[in-house]
Amino acid sequence: MSILKSIFTAIRGGASEVGESIVDSQAMRILEQEIRDSKDGIAKAKQSLAKLKAREVGCSRQLKDLQDEEAEYTGKLKQCMAADKAELAAACAEKIGELRGDITEKQSQVDQLSGETSKLYKIIEQRQKNIEKNEGEVEKLQTVMELSKTRSAMASAMPTNDSSAKRVRTAMERVQKKAGQQEDGMAADQWMADMESGADLDNQLAEAGIGSKGKNSAADIMAEFAKDK
Repeated sequence: MSILKSIFTAIRGGASEVGESIVDSQAMRILEQEIRDSKDGIAKAKQSLAKLKAREVGCSRQLKDLQDEEAEYTGKLKQCMAADKAELAAACAEKIGELRGDITEKQSQVDQLSGETSKLYKIIEQRQKNIEKNEGEVEKLQTVMELSKTRSAMASAMPTNDSSAKRVRTAMERVQKKAGQQEDGMAADQWMADMESGADLDNQLAEAGIGSKGKNSAADIMAEFAKDK
């Protein structure tokens, strides 16, 4: 059963929204199972093709042996004729005739096996391309279904009316207000700690230029060079 036929079987008759969801899920399972079955079929077809190719190779080797034997007896026939060995020459000619018959038959087998292996290889290659294409389609469908689930989850999590949305905004404002109050309190605590440690007085004196160390203002540098003169 083809993949498209399996899908049509799964969705035939129509369905409600809930039913469509179930059918979609079943259709995906059917698609995935069809791909797995197709891969198993391809694997078995490759095994059969390998056996057929082994037969072709074996027949080709036998053909080569027959051709070599024909060439060998052809050489012997020429030697016999050159030595006026008529009976031996006739025997060699008869042997060559038998070999040529075997060669013709074996060549036919090789040609037939070669044609079958080539044809089956092309079929397997095309089926593999179809499987890869179907796998890509399944991946796209799975992505679309996952996105649909995500959208549904987000929609169900969001407020469904204006009053709910207003409550959410009000709650967020309260949280932000509390966060601001906490920051203000932390700043006040830091100010109080600085006052108690005398850091504020040191800052005021430094701003007045009193007690500062390592100042490198232009006036200080000019005064330093004036002393050297």
